[in-house]
Amino acid sequence: MPRQSACRQKPTLAHSFPSSAIAGAVSWGAIASLQTGLLTLAIPSGAAHAANSFQRCASELVRLAQIAPEIAANACADALNPQDLSRCVTRISVLTATLAPEALVACSQVRRPVELGTCVYNINRTLEPSEAIAVLNYCRRSLLPARFSECVIGLSREVDFSPPRAMDTCIAAESLPRRLFPSAAPPGSSPAVPSPIPFTPITPEN
Repeated sequence: MPRQSACRQKPTLAHSFPSSAIAGAVSWGAIASLQTGLLTLAIPSGAAHAANSFQRCASELVRLAQIAPEIAANACADALNPQDLSRCVTRISVLTATLAPEALVACSQVRRPVELGTCVYNINRTLEPSEAIAVLNYCRRSLLPARFSECVIGLSREVDFSPPRAMDTCIAAESLPRRLFPSAAPPGSSPAVPSPIPFTPITPEN
């Protein structure tokens, strides 16, 4: 009989785990590595540093509104809300690209740049006035540009006002009522004197 070895052979890793478990672990590892590689390829290299509001402002002004890079950089740097500034300019330049420089100046001067862009866009798109620069100036003068655009569009549709007449009417309505505030009358004009309220004495009942 062959002589048996005194020392038994130690079980290897292949003997300790079933071959199916080893194959499954290898396949799952390969899938995880493949997914990680595809995810790395799908994410742009610049996504690790998300663009802030100043970068988005400059990008939209330069690429969408065709503003010179130096002018766009200065405007975004001076803006309190850079994203609102670029939204205002790009919305106006959608319909009238030639107004982009004037729009940049106007959007930089108002307190509600987003409403200003919406005002100009809505009036130009709905009424198609002959002078788009006039619409920009009226919306810039308005304290409530969104309400102003609704007023102009509503009067033009229902009362058959021309766009200039509707804009004149709506911008005048935003002035302080002179009967309530006589001191708000323009220089050179006499303030309105309120009529006295008649006094009626109350007679006690018997």
